[in-house]
This record gives sequence, structure tokens and C-alpha cells, in this order.
Amino acid sequence: MKLRDRTTRALDHIKQEDRKPDPALINTTPSTVNESSAWSLNIKQEDTKNDSILLQQDHGLEEGEDYYYRCDICKERKPNLESVLEHRKSIHSINLWKKSMAKDINMEPNIYDPNFHCKPCKVKYTSRIKYRQHLRDVHFMILKTIRQDKKVQHNIVPDPDDPDLYCRSCDHTYSNKNLYKQHCRYAHGMASVNLVSRATARGFITDSYCKQCDVRLSSKECYRNHLFLIHKLDLRPIQPSQKRMMPDVNDPNFYCRVCETKLAHKKNFKFHLEAMHAIHQSEQKKSILEPDTDDPNNNCRACQKSYSCRSKYRRHLRHVHKITLPSLRGYDNHESLPDPNDPHFYCSVCKKSSTKRAYYRTHCKRVHFMVLDHYSISNPNATIDINHPDFYCAQCECSYSCRSVFKKHLRRIHSM
Repeated sequence: MKLRDRTTRALDHIKQEDRKPDPALINTTPSTVNESSAWSLNIKQEDTKNDSILLQQDHGLEEGEDYYYRCDICKERKPNLESVLEHRKSIHSINLWKKSMAKDINMEPNIYDPNFHCKPCKVKYTSRIKYRQHLRDVHFMILKTIRQDKKVQHNIVPDPDDPDLYCRSCDHTYSNKNLYKQHCRYAHGMASVNLVSRATARGFITDSYCKQCDVRLSSKECYRNHLFLIHKLDLRPIQPSQKRMMPDVNDPNFYCRVCETKLAHKKNFKFHLEAMHAIHQSEQKKSILEPDTDDPNNNCRACQKSYSCRSKYRRHLRHVHKITLPSLRGYDNHESLPDPNDPHFYCSVCKKSSTKRAYYRTHCKRVHFMVLDHYSISNPNATIDINHPDFYCAQCECSYSCRSVFKKHLRRIHSM
């Protein structure tokens, strides 16, 4: 009974048009037709297509107004900034004056200034959001809501090399080149034509976007892992063999194509070539002559270069020409050399032990002038399986946590 009364009261509140009898039920016997079914109830429906626009209407703005001044405490509307400040001082006892506030309170700021420059405050902002926030906080202005940017037009493709930094797909111009390049890459999956052609010629991945999955990975290494694990695609046969490929020592951008690393300065690039790839600048001068290890003038006839002292000359012979030189110190047995892989880090020539493997191998190189592999290589004669399921390096006798770390180890230590 209560539910029936509630339904009746609810229908009474609905905006109704004329209650007209239903022609199909007008001739039906009274026993089979009740009042609610015999009368057609036409409920007037309002147009709701503009509900979202109504919800976005700016509170308090009259038609044709773009802004007005208002006290942020009591929400009372004022004609200008000076009246707001006087109101806050007299009513709310707030006498606030900061250096960041308007220097000329009688000047009206342009809320649509394209350079985001506030003339009363003589301050320029980097973005429209910061500028409008300044107008709200400092000038106590209630601003008209700016409509959202146009939707991305997927049928229009932007030009990553546009000199005006204008994205025609989003109808937006960017302030600097880096932001525009990042937008084209991450919003539209596009890169510069020059960058793509240069990187493609070198055989590298130019983007980390998977079209099939419609997802962008955080790095090229993650992209390779994604292709290998999800799509069963290994990019190693596609790319040139890193073992045969050597860095370009004359690269103007100091970019190492083997390690896919760009160095900041020429000095860093040269050090990288020497430390990681054993490439020295003097190797560019090819000569059929072999250097004389006992030259009294410390002159390398192969490189046509002289050195100031014997130690520098011998270091040049060891590093550049890979010549193993005997020690200049007077040992009892000049022909004997220590075992660089001794498990106890014991030097049988010097009769001394080292606390760590790295210290021991450094001793072998500096004192006995031995040319050694990387200190982590404990079994240099072993064969490395680059597709080992446990990411195990046979020469270093070590397993790695994931494929990317294993590949990085092979590239840096074994040049594979």
C-alpha cells in the first residue's frame, strides 16, 4: 500500500503534457481497464544534449564577460582589483602586499596575452596554466573557462621536421624544438626523417613503439625484449654483428655505434675507444715497420712518434702495439711469469699474495707487464653460448638475472 502511494506521488511530480485517452483502450470494458492504463500519459522530455556544456558554464559570469574580480574569502563580486584589496583590508582585516602582487593596480591584465605576460606585474610566465593561476591568486580574478583543445585528427600526420614546430594534427605550436620532437615521437609515434634514415642506415632500432600491440616501451632494450618474449622475434640477425663492426673514430657527434652511446666531448670519446674497444688514435697510421723495443731515442718508427722517457715509450708499445715486454726489474728468473688466474691470488715471481682478484691482475699488468683479458674472464678458452637459457657466460663462469644484462655483459666484456 505504501509503495503504491509512493508511485502515485512520484508521477504527480513529473512534468506532463495533456492527458489524452488512449484510442486503443477507449472501447474496452471497464472491468479490464483501469484508470492508469486507459489514459495515455505523455511525459515531456527536455533536450539533454547540452548538459555537459551547462555543467561547464562559469559560475557568476554574465553573457559576454570573460572575467570579473571577486573576494576569495566571502566570494563577493567587485568591480576591480583596488576594490578587492580595500574590501579585504576593511572587512577581513587582511592587509596583504607582496612583491609578487601587481605594481600598477589600475592597469587591467590581458587574460589572453599570447606571451603570457602580465603587464601590471611586469612578469612573464612560461605557460598559459601558470599565467592564469597567477591571475587567480594575485589579481583575484574569476576567469572564463577556456575550451579544451581540438581533438587529435588521426587522418592528418604531423611533420617532425616542421621549422615552425607546429603539429597540424593537434593544431598546436610548441615553444622549443625538443618538446615538439618528443610530442611527435610519443603522441604520434613519429621521428625525424633525418634521424630515421641515419639510424636505419646503421642498422639500429629507431623507435620503441610496437604497432601490433599498440604500446610504446620505455627503452630500446625493453622493446627488443618485448619482441623476443611476446612476438618470438629476435633482432640480432637483422642488425650487423657487433663483433665485426667497429666504432667510427671520426664520428663528428662522438657516437659509438657499437655501444649505441653518445659521448659529451672528444676527450671522453677517445677514452671510450681506448678503454672499451682498444682503439688508439696512433693506430690510424699504418706502417709495415715494426717498432724497436730497445730504441735509445724512444722513437716508434711504426707510428713515427717520439716519447720523452722510456716508460712512456714502453707503455705505448704495450697499449697500442700489444707487445709483451719483459720487466725492467732484476728478477732471478726473467722468463717466468705469474699465473694470472691463480685461485689464491699468489704471485710466484714476487712471492706475494693479493687480497682480491682485481688487485692481483692489476699487479700482473703493472709489475710484470702482462697483456690480460678482462678480470672477470676466468676461463678464456671456453665457448660462450649467446642463447643460453640461463644467461650463463662460460668464460666468466657467471649467470645473469635477465637477457638484457647478459647481452650488455657480452657486448662490453667480450665484444659480442
